[in-house]
Amino acid sequence: MAEDDGAPPPTSDPEPELLERPAGRLAFVDEGPRERPVFVALHGIPGSVRDFRYLAPLLTGSLRLVRIDLPGFGGSAPDEAATRGFEGRGQAVLDLADHLGLARFGLIGHSMGGGPALVLAARVPERVSHLVLLASLGLRPHRGLGLGPGAFRALGRALEWPVAGPLLAPLARSGYRRRRFPGADQMTARDLAVHLRSIGATDFGVLRRAVRGLRSPTLIAWSRDDHMLEPAIPDELARHLPHARRLVFEDAGHNLQKTRATEVARAIRDLAEG
Repeated sequence: MAEDDGAPPPTSDPEPELLERPAGRLAFVDEGPRERPVFVALHGIPGSVRDFRYLAPLLTGSLRLVRIDLPGFGGSAPDEAATRGFEGRGQAVLDLADHLGLARFGLIGHSMGGGPALVLAARVPERVSHLVLLASLGLRPHRGLGLGPGAFRALGRALEWPVAGPLLAPLARSGYRRRRFPGADQMTARDLAVHLRSIGATDFGVLRRAVRGLRSPTLIAWSRDDHMLEPAIPDELARHLPHARRLVFEDAGHNLQKTRATEVARAIRDLAEG
């Protein structure tokens, strides 16, 4: 994101609120005018509400933005249903939406957060007004995964074992570092187990069925130089959603909500305005 005066872009990092629910607490941030259209933002793996700290100030002047720590990430407690699949993560979003009284809302999914966003939009179209997919996973494995879902599930389960966990954690951390994720050295074996089991629950069949049922106005954004996601993946996704708007960058990397926050925010506002 270009800066005319060399100053860092503004960020929004308020202390998250907590929702206590039977499946475990959820941490979230709720900003912007209450009377304006609302979007709920879902981070990738690993990730948290902070992944949208650059985008939030550019949206909350005209939109309401709710950011959620998905179960097992940030300040949210692990939830076995959420670890097992997109549907469980989507249910956590619905629980928060019900708590906040959101009858209809848009969804913003970044990276692996695009999976539960897409599935939830297809599951409850009467509630999801818009869908935004930023550098999202698609309908088949992408290069950032490296391993198949089964391998991630096996490694995640092994990390939960008292003896194997401490031995395997350095291997998992090195994989995160190679993929340029910050904070890998601070992740415990338990953290890594939840992350990898969640990745291992990726079901591309579920995503392909969700695409066929998608009705919400949609924006798909990606960058051709994304080290995690080869351009063929979002391009294929966009072909399956021919009415979706496209926002394509040449040199924005994987974290579009930071590197191209201004352009992404403008496109989201345009989508919300119809």
